[in-house]
Amino acid sequence: MNLDHLPQPADKRIAVRVTRDALRQIRGGSPWLYDGSIESISHEGAPGDLAVVFDHDRKFAAIGLYDPSSPIRVKILHQGAPRPIDADFWRERVAAALDRRSGLADDPETNAYRLVHGENDGLPGLVVDRYAGTLVVKLYTPAWFAHLGA
Repeated sequence: MNLDHLPQPADKRIAVRVTRDALRQIRGGSPWLYDGSIESISHEGAPGDLAVVFDHDRKFAAIGLYDPSSPIRVKILHQGAPRPIDADFWRERVAAALDRRSGLADDPETNAYRLVHGENDGLPGLVVDRYAGTLVVKLYTPAWFAHLGA
């Protein structure tokens, strides 16, 4: 499958400042940042651009996938200390999801199960199901298109 025609995320990150309540929710583990919780944004972006969420002291709070057409404006990928969102990040997230379900692959009683559970695996809006020898990818946001080649 050739993924060369897919959009690419912009090199410049979108800086997002949010309400104190939204910051509390993100730090509590919420994978979603709603458009009404955004106080300011550095610039508009395309689906899949990386958005960096800052607190009121301009300190890093989280990073996620930007979706300008969704009420869930940012799907949070990581919160806490800053870290790059690169090929290693994606490999670690997918490997952790597969590891959590490793017993299912060896179970003779089933040949169908969910490999990636979106928000529960830190990959909000992405679901991967296995049906026998077929994998089915479900994208619940266009923000993922720019990252499929990673």
